[in-house]
Amino acid sequence: MQNPITPPSPARTVMVLDDHILYRDILVRLLDMQAHLEVIGQTDFSDQAMSMVLNLKPDIVLAAPCQNPEANLLFIEKLLSQPQDTCILLIASTCGTEDLVRFICSGISGIFLKARSFEILLKAIDRVLAGELWFERALLKSIVDTADKIPPQSHTDTADSINNKLDGLSKRELQIVELVVQGLNTNSIAKTLAISEKTVRNHIYSIYGKLEVSDRLELARYASQKG
Repeated sequence: MQNPITPPSPARTVMVLDDHILYRDILVRLLDMQAHLEVIGQTDFSDQAMSMVLNLKPDIVLAAPCQNPEANLLFIEKLLSQPQDTCILLIASTCGTEDLVRFICSGISGIFLKARSFEILLKAIDRVLAGELWFERALLKSIVDTADKIPPQSHTDTADSINNKLDGLSKRELQIVELVVQGLNTNSIAKTLAISEKTVRNHIYSIYGKLEVSDRLELARYASQKG
């Protein structure tokens, strides 16, 4: 008796946002050659782009916002505030480190450096689509070093006060902190712990309040001080 043939998995859908038309067209042509990916739209950062994303609901948006980071940060924050499951992988070129910190705090799923190879981009896309975050180690170190200078109160905590605050977390909250530090997003944390995404978000907001941090980057940096 022959084994039933497993149908191939449907291609994951992609949208490309970039004000640089030439780079956008080249990237779309390369992505169209990948059997597991399907480009369903491409445009610049505009009201039309917002409508396209919300209507087409791609699995992932590749966004290159560095030509106008101030305006495009507002666009991405607005997009991430919408009730949809699209993840965003930033394609960074000339963004300053502080701009990248702000993009991370908005809730993007990763940052890919525009100067890197297309093969690395494909790896980043696959990792993000699998529910992980993508930040290259050297870039992340630069971002964390810069972010350390932004909240002035973070340097006033002693080792004892850090330990005391972390000791005030529940066992479940500590598990979530560990997973956040590992780079997992809300969906992946929910699957790992077999709880709902709403429950994860509630725990994260509780953790923010107990540790007096405002976002995941600050949480990861704070927890790393304890090792």
